[in-house]
Amino acid sequence: MARKYTWDHTVDFVNDLDAAERTFADAGLTAKYGGKHVGHGTENALAYFGVNYVEFLTLYSKEEASAESRDTGLIYTDAAELLPEHEGFYRHGVRVNNIEERAEELHAKGIETGPIVPGNRTTADGKEIRWKLLWIVRDSKAGDDQPRYPFLLDWLEDEPTHAATLENSGLLHRHAIGEVTTRRAVWQVPDPDVVSARFSEVFEFPRTPGVEPGTFDLETGDGLTWHFEAGNRNGIAALEFSAPEGKAFDVTVSGARFRSL
Repeated sequence: MARKYTWDHTVDFVNDLDAAERTFADAGLTAKYGGKHVGHGTENALAYFGVNYVEFLTLYSKEEASAESRDTGLIYTDAAELLPEHEGFYRHGVRVNNIEERAEELHAKGIETGPIVPGNRTTADGKEIRWKLLWIVRDSKAGDDQPRYPFLLDWLEDEPTHAATLENSGLLHRHAIGEVTTRRAVWQVPDPDVVSARFSEVFEFPRTPGVEPGTFDLETGDGLTWHFEAGNRNGIAALEFSAPEGKAFDVTVSGARFRSL
């Protein structure tokens, strides 16, 4: 049966895109300017690790971002509220097809969302990329101390086409140290059992006990894992990657940690 949900990317709020790109470059990793979310007040730089990627996001207009509705533009209003003081990992994006069907399924599971909204970004060479987004506002079946839930993203193309689009875009295979691929996101939450079980239910990710006692792993895509362990962060603590032999790295960008396994 085809996978309904796949970990697509991770958003990291930063104040300086150039500094983020330089930090990655110093470790032999490549992040390049992606473009502006025109009219929404933000812009980004992207680093691809296979199809999965990291999005460094910053403000170009706090006024524009603040004017957004939380239901339709949560990432923009949060950027306006959190930056410049609170940089770091923000949320995962989860890739889906048929986002309208996925929205109905989430609502049936007690997930409160905003409406499905169109997204767009203008690249540095003037190309416009479009998609559909769905923001999770609240989980009515979880407690008040909820971590930031992922958002849903529909690239409006099936999985093979999406992979081909990225392959043809020139965004892949760009790291100076060689091929680097995402393997795991580490979540630190007060109760790993409860949170991982609910995420498994909501996003239909298979769950298994982690190697360490009291930890749990969710399979979030081919070779991709979300690892839940106890901690006070109540969110994403690190991203972990496979890297070529002898090319290990461990870097921090605006409080967000990126390390090879």
